[in-house]
Amino acid sequence: MKAAFAIAARFRSQIARGELEAGMPLPVENELVAQLGVSKAVVREALRILEMEGLVEVRRGLGGGPRVRHPSISDAAHAMGVYLQIGDVPVLDVWAARDRIVGGAVRALASAPGNYRLDPFEEAVWGLAAAVGNLDAYYPRIIEVGEVAVEVAGNQTEHVLVRSLRHILGAELEAATKAVEDIDLAIDVEGQLSRAWIDVLKYVQAGDPIEAVDAYERQAAMLRNGMARLIGEETVIDLFGGEVPSLPTEETENDQVTAPSILS
Repeated sequence: MKAAFAIAARFRSQIARGELEAGMPLPVENELVAQLGVSKAVVREALRILEMEGLVEVRRGLGGGPRVRHPSISDAAHAMGVYLQIGDVPVLDVWAARDRIVGGAVRALASAPGNYRLDPFEEAVWGLAAAVGNLDAYYPRIIEVGEVAVEVAGNQTEHVLVRSLRHILGAELEAATKAVEDIDLAIDVEGQLSRAWIDVLKYVQAGDPIEAVDAYERQAAMLRNGMARLIGEETVIDLFGGEVPSLPTEETENDQVTAPSILS
């Protein structure tokens, strides 16, 4: 129905421009029919389209009706996880893609450190260093520090992408947990990864993009190679077994990283 797509596009535009805020009720079906001059079938199809896109939540029963919903990063993660499963994408492919994004952010920060507020990145790096030997805290930090670098660099699209990949990385780390045998060696690797990130921070602050990226790639290769030894050629579908992965709930996802430790 062309009319339904046109109505959905109208509401989508209003939501994107902030004219319709999250939680705001839309008129009920009969009111929309009267306002828009279309049939109930058209209105229902338009709402169905918006509901599938995560822009409208239709509540049933007394006091229900359509309400505006703003998508979260969890929605992006959900869709991306399904796509990567269907494509039978190797998990190490996901790591490599993320590393290119984070490496680009590191290069941007080091190329003009005076243009960025580096405090959050510095806190993330030293937080990672402080977690060495804490088997429950370290690997969530190794995921977080890359996300913070991308966020500080300021490209919102790239930040959404790396956040959306977090659930896949977490699942890989959980799978790798079962394969760890030498805990002392794993903690030594934690120290090496942390020292590389400290070097990244040092070269970013010094405005040396070549050395900063080299330090980043050193730890990235070490982490990828370790994952390759522990889980081999697993794909995203191997990790999730057809289940739909997701991020933490919207109430907590901005505050914490819940990826499991490979050492816990």
